[in-house]
Formats: sequence, structure tokens, C-alpha cells
Amino acid sequence: MSDKVFDQNTSERVLDRPQMLIVSLLFKEKPDMAAVADIQAAFEPLVGETENIAEDKPDLAMLAVPKYKAVFKDAPQGVPVIANFVAPHEFSSEKIDEFTRSQFWDVKNGSELLDECRFAVDVFAMTAAALPYKEQAELILAQVGAALKYYPTCDALYVHTSGKLTTPEQFEECKQYDLSGRFIRLAVNARFFTINGTDDMIVDTIGFYTFGGADVQVHFHGLDQNYVVNYVYNLASYQFDNDFPIKDGDTVDSIGADGSMQWEPQWKTQYEDALIQPVRAVLDVNCGEYAAGTR
Repeated sequence: MSDKVFDQNTSERVLDRPQMLIVSLLFKEKPDMAAVADIQAAFEPLVGETENIAEDKPDLAMLAVPKYKAVFKDAPQGVPVIANFVAPHEFSSEKIDEFTRSQFWDVKNGSELLDECRFAVDVFAMTAAALPYKEQAELILAQVGAALKYYPTCDALYVHTSGKLTTPEQFEECKQYDLSGRFIRLAVNARFFTINGTDDMIVDTIGFYTFGGADVQVHFHGLDQNYVVNYVYNLASYQFDNDFPIKDGDTVDSIGADGSMQWEPQWKTQYEDALIQPVRAVLDVNCGEYAAGTR
């Protein structure tokens, strides 16, 4: 846990529209570029037939994916999204600030690993932000899976919109889970902060805002933060699986002092701006006797 005291930057809020989801495969040593045909061979069993529309760009695989069609006002029939696999290129860890590094919970010595990585292969999909969020999740998971097959020396995975750092081994282990479990473990980060000069703590998720969903936030004291982390991950999974059904003012199950889920008491929720940057919509959970702050 970092003892660094951070000043909040609440002058900017995230865009109120879906963002491009970019995952970087990171490497300590520069890998050889995978052939486009090889990437297609690994990608198509996951998404169906694709078409390479960038044959004149040897450093970029651009694969049209008819299974996933983005619908626009002037294209109501839908347009296939374009899955991009960028060739290996230099990566500078200096762009990742200390605030983000303080939340690398899933990888031991994550900041050190990040600094050892000097090259990246980026995967993303053009126009995918127009897809339903579950299709966005399916697509990015398929892209990462296909890329890892032909870049076996990958040392880490980094998701830019959430600051989530994981390893290829963790990605493989997550294949046993359902869609929400796999996506959240790749692209949604649960962060933990203490409020300087108080006993108050905040746990929130970051990542759902990427596709226009609300992240989860708990401002509390008197509970083990690890229990609260598990709680917000469970609540985030419920939201993802059920099309974000919780409405402003609804109540949700609580956890006890031992971290166990319980029906009573019910905790009230409300949508508000996040307490921790970046400013974005979150589902705030008022955890009763353990609640901190005001609402």
C-alpha cells in the first residue's frame, strides 16, 4: 500500500459518451510482428469470419468483423466494427502517473514490472463504442486472446481507461469465468484509498464508464477494506450481468463485519459524481453504520 498523499484533480470529468477501449500487451523485449493471417486464424474461431481491410499497412492488422455491427443514424443496417492489432512499438512507462500506479493491486511489484516493459502491441476496435456493452466486452476479450496466442512473450496487460494491470497468466486463468468475470478481471479496477487525517476509506471501481455504465463506490470506516473490495466487485458483476438494473434510491444487500453477505440491513444507493478522480457517474452505496461522509 502506498503512503503517498495525492491531491485530487476534480477539474475535469470523463466524456459523457462511450470511450475507445484500448488494451496494451506489454513486453520487456521487442517481439517479432505476428503475421496478419496468423492473427486472423486465432481471432476467427472466437468472432467468426473477418476481412483484412488494411493489406497495404504491414504494421497494422485491421479486421472487419461482421458479427459485431455498429448501428448509426445514417447506417441503420449496421457497419462491421474494425478490430485493430497494432504492430510492436516502443512503450514509455513514464506516461503512467504515480496516482495510477498506486492502484496496481493484481500484480505483485506491478510498478516495477511496468517500468521493465519497453514495447507494446495495442488492440482496440474502431466504432466498437457504438455496440451494446456486452458485445464490446466479448470483442476486446477475443482480441486479447488472439493477440496473446501469437505474442507468447507478453509480460503484462494494461488497460488505459481503468489503469488495470494484469498478467497473461491471469487472463488465461479467467477463461473459466462467465463474461462479466472475464471482462472485469481484465478491464475493471477496484481501487482503495484512505482519506488523509481521518479513519475514512473509499473503495471504488473504475472501468464501466468506458461504455457509459456507472462504476461502484463505497465511502466507509470500520470495515476491512478487502471485504469491501470483494463487495464492490460482486455488485459490479451484478450490474454488468443484469443490464445495470439498480435505480437511484434502490437498496442492496449489505455485508457484515466479517465480510459475509446479508439480507439485513439493506443499504441504500444513489447515483452521484465520484469522490475520487476521474469525475464520473458512480453508484454510491450508503453502508449504514459503517458509512462515512455525507450524502
